[in-house]
Amino acid sequence: MKSVSIPTLKLELRRSFKQNMIWSFSLGLSLLLIVGIYPLFKDMMQSMFEMMESLDPDHPLIKFMNDFGGVPTSAIGYFATEGAMILQLVGGIYAAILGYGLINKDEREKTNEVLFTLPVPKASILNSKIVAMLINIFIFTLFQFILSTLGFIFIDELVMMDIFWFFGILNFLLFTMIAMIALCLATILKPNQSGLLAVVVPFPFYIITVVSQATNESFLKALKYLSPFTFAEPVGFLKTNYEFNWINMITFLLISLLIYFYVLKYYTRRQII
Repeated sequence: MKSVSIPTLKLELRRSFKQNMIWSFSLGLSLLLIVGIYPLFKDMMQSMFEMMESLDPDHPLIKFMNDFGGVPTSAIGYFATEGAMILQLVGGIYAAILGYGLINKDEREKTNEVLFTLPVPKASILNSKIVAMLINIFIFTLFQFILSTLGFIFIDELVMMDIFWFFGILNFLLFTMIAMIALCLATILKPNQSGLLAVVVPFPFYIITVVSQATNESFLKALKYLSPFTFAEPVGFLKTNYEFNWINMITFLLISLLIYFYVLKYYTRRQII
């Protein structure tokens, strides 16, 4: 990366502070509540175990549950199937909004006309925006895992916390990749498009991961490499100890890097119309 404009970075952080706090606390408190009610869920699962023991091993319900790691038997497993799904979907939407608005917001509000007249290189302006985006994603992700950990402390289920926090790092990378894909989308579409378009970015990727996980068909299983959700898939990572998908993670890291250079070229050549 080229140099970063500190004044621009501070401006971007101030502009996004309120939005970041609203998203961080809203989702974080929801995850705290989800973890906090685990003891109630645990009692309900006892009757589920009894019912499943009476079913044939080839029963469709048994197969369906096994595709998603089976019935949760721990607080971490419960979080993987209940909390992490909400975390990744909502977090993916927020990251997409951040990435898409990095350029789109200035174009819609006409503030890019002021930015381009400042004695600051366009590359420095873009880098400052990207660094601010990364800081916001980091703060957002940190809030989710701090509040979730408080929930685990409250219910006295502090097992696999090292893996849980490593899962947090993976989610930070996941959200960053989604933000970069949304940023790329903002440069491809015409200026002044609605920021709501960013909301659709994470859903196709998430659906691809869920479908590839729930099927035994080889072609559909191979589709998992098309989604950044695959390497941070919570049921596999937190619940079944599957083999980590390094290829998927490295592929999307490289894609994010290529997107950066593409957007940098686009932004530095952008003219005021």
